Amino acid sequence: MPYHSLLSNTDKDDVKQHVGPLHLRYWEDDVLRLRATIAEKTWIGFDLDDILHEFRRSSGTATDKVLEEIAKRCGSPILALKGEYSRVLQTSFDYRGERFASVLAHFSLPQDDQFMVELLESYEATLMTSLELKCGAVELLSMIKDMGKKIVVITEGPQDAQERTVKGHSIEGYIDFLATSSYFGVVKTGGLFPRVLAHLGVSPDDMANINDNEQRDMKPALAEGIYLIHLAEIEGVSLNTMPPRINTLRILQCILSKDLLRPLE
Repeated sequence: MPYHSLLSNTDKDDVKQHVGPLHLRYWEDDVLRLRATIAEKTWIGFDLDDILHEFRRSSGTATDKVLEEIAKRCGSPILALKGEYSRVLQTSFDYRGERFASVLAHFSLPQDDQFMVELLESYEATLMTSLELKCGAVELLSMIKDMGKKIVVITEGPQDAQERTVKGHSIEGYIDFLATSSYFGVVKTGGLFPRVLAHLGVSPDDMANINDNEQRDMKPALAEGIYLIHLAEIEGVSLNTMPPRINTLRILQCILSKDLLRPLE
């Protein structure tokens, strides 16, 4: 069925908890193989944005709030501001401050320091109040720690902002190391993964990574020889592909659960 994006996270989690284990029984050999592979790893890596939490949704809400404030302050049409921001977002890897500045410059709007500070503070406040973890995230992190594994979050963005995000979700206790592009001074496509491996003192064979973006996450990690699991929410589960594909973190939790393949009552 086509992905319609109408279910809430709670709805999706209910479905996965009830149907997921039954569905995975059709992948029994692949489940056992994936479980054994994860068991061999010392470190389990995650991206943060849109892997552990709903970044696009929260960021979209915060961005709309900022653009509405710009429209109110400067009298610019909100639809025009949103259109220009979408264009900037598609063509730039800058952080949000530079993106907002680009939008203001496009419409020849004032960019005084105080105004930019207010916009960024508004963005951050709205973002933090709209944060939502992916369904199954806490349970999966807890299970991985119970397996004796270490967890690294490898993500792009400012170190302080990502630390606030982790603390805002109350998951900092599960994470052994938070690696950001600003901390290492390099993005994922520019060599972040080997820098993280070197910092942790581990080989690629010691790590499995859960990612969603083929170009910015998966290709750079695969180039280093890191074992990957592809999180693709709008696609079906496929455990006999390389990399194996899941569509929620709850499915991975089910795969790692020793109760999954016990006989049905």
